[in-house]
Amino acid sequence: MSGLVVLFDREDRISNDRIEAMLDSIDHRGPDGRISWRDEQVALGHQQLQSTPESRYDQQPYRDGEHLIVADARVDNRDELADRLSIEAPLTRMPDSHLLLSAYRKWGAQCVNHIVGSFAFVIWDTDAKTLFCARDRFGVKPIYYYEEDGLLAVASEIKALLTLPFVSIEVNDIAIGDFLVGLFEDKERTFYQEIRRLPPAHVKVINDERATERQYWDLNPHRTLTLESDAAYERRFRDLFEQAVSCRLRTEGRPGTSLSGGLDSSSITVTARNDLPDDQLLHTFSNVYDQAPTSDEREFIEAVSCRDGVESHYVFLDDVGSFGDRECMEQQYDRPPHDPMHHAIWERSKRANEVDVDVLLEGALGDSAAGYGLGLLPELLRTGRWRRLLRETRAMGEVTGAPAKHLLIRHAAKPLIPSWTKRMNARLRGNPVLEAAENPALNTRYARRIGVRKRLKQRDSVSVLRETARRRQYRSLLDGRMTASLETADLAAAQFGIEPRYPFTDVRLVEFSLAIPATQQLSDGWTRSILRRALADLLPEKIRARPWKTDMSEAFWNSLALEDDLIQRLLLETEQSTDYFDDAELRAAYERFSTDPNTQDAQVLWRALSLFTWFRSHKNRTGEESAASESL
Repeated sequence: MSGLVVLFDREDRISNDRIEAMLDSIDHRGPDGRISWRDEQVALGHQQLQSTPESRYDQQPYRDGEHLIVADARVDNRDELADRLSIEAPLTRMPDSHLLLSAYRKWGAQCVNHIVGSFAFVIWDTDAKTLFCARDRFGVKPIYYYEEDGLLAVASEIKALLTLPFVSIEVNDIAIGDFLVGLFEDKERTFYQEIRRLPPAHVKVINDERATERQYWDLNPHRTLTLESDAAYERRFRDLFEQAVSCRLRTEGRPGTSLSGGLDSSSITVTARNDLPDDQLLHTFSNVYDQAPTSDEREFIEAVSCRDGVESHYVFLDDVGSFGDRECMEQQYDRPPHDPMHHAIWERSKRANEVDVDVLLEGALGDSAAGYGLGLLPELLRTGRWRRLLRETRAMGEVTGAPAKHLLIRHAAKPLIPSWTKRMNARLRGNPVLEAAENPALNTRYARRIGVRKRLKQRDSVSVLRETARRRQYRSLLDGRMTASLETADLAAAQFGIEPRYPFTDVRLVEFSLAIPATQQLSDGWTRSILRRALADLLPEKIRARPWKTDMSEAFWNSLALEDDLIQRLLLETEQSTDYFDDAELRAAYERFSTDPNTQDAQVLWRALSLFTWFRSHKNRTGEESAASESL
């Protein structure tokens, strides 16, 4: 969780004050030091967080000959990479940044195809006058940039770019509209008109002549992998998962895991505990609730945390509002958080920092990487394999306690109904569709102006005749919502000097999971079967036999209700201007939520509150009220 900043200017207008101001704005990312370097065309700066044993020997910007690098990176295939690069020096003293630069010197822009891990890095070639930027395959490490003719500014956080006088503070109304209806398909757009994200699995190159951007990797939904037996799939999955966890335990300090008691976090925790030396503690951090019993998972958490070598930390959230650490959150978040439980990540990171843990393994992407396999059911129905379909839905009924007929309709038949048919049926019944269904409080004139309806239709335009379980998992793995979640979590963790790591984003594990038959994921009524079977000897039976997740609605509603004063201010200000919201609908949602909470009203209020809070921080950061701020 280091930080980087870069300025490139073909007109040789680089100022040392500007690069230092950028570094100042992300000082929280560099508790272990900062350094900058510049020449006439380029300035590079780095905020250092020592999160691996080798990082104690790191000093960035690092120079080797005509190349310099700044990176926020963790390389997971270090031995393989060193062998292919013919590196003979001891790897125990070689930071990841040195390996990245060596890879670039050998393979140039193709180096990213040889690197496994989580990374955001920028390399400057002083001879070729070329700047090379790269982001990892799933976007764990963020890169934001501003670009105009002959100038490129790059940073780990948007706030660093906003220190530059030539970067406009104008907000992006399309990004705001997409946020308000839950659209995340665009992985490049930000909430600022002139600031972009480098999408996951992309590189960007700029030199004296031009700037280019390309995607260097994608999952292949057509690739298949066939092994000789169920046991062979289990062994291979187990090997890859243990490798993914072990790579992410490489740390300079104390390791920890976020433990919810669900299948993902429990699998990570038991595997990490099994990998660590017996005399090394594994710290776990769990959000718990006394006043939201339907969202509390202590009975499952304790099935894992009771093991020897595990030190459990409960983080109680009953008295923590959605923006409980309000002032600090407003300063840190460069975007309105979309996850209504973002404060849970924030509080876990805070507690981890208090007990000197600096690496947290998280379960994000687990639902997709160890897929549910539910896409198999409509595929069986569509292709006429009805006996297998009936057998699987009956088995699911026995596992979950739900009627087989209900499972058949919900998970097999409904996914085959085209989205236009569903919309037509909803209209005939007098129900809202598209943006009105996603957010009833959205201002209709605003929605038409930014064309949000067209983008919602595009999102839902999946061909049901071509749909397969593998295609469905492919979309889930690369969903833009996960990119946004990783970026928000990065901001929360960076505030406390914590590096989050995600075993389920390991490309080797993900590519294997997507290629195996869907029957390895849904089998004998059990979703995520491959994970349950592969870790059967490590997982407590209480965890392994959990059919579904815990409903977090009650915890969400309680945290939102604690922000009533902020919601009242939001409602007062939307009375004065309704550019984004229908004031009457927003107030109606508030009244219903206050008397009888439900998820849709809570979601409407949450999105409005999140946007409102971000606008407040936007005003504070710029020192003036932008036109967009005044509209809210």
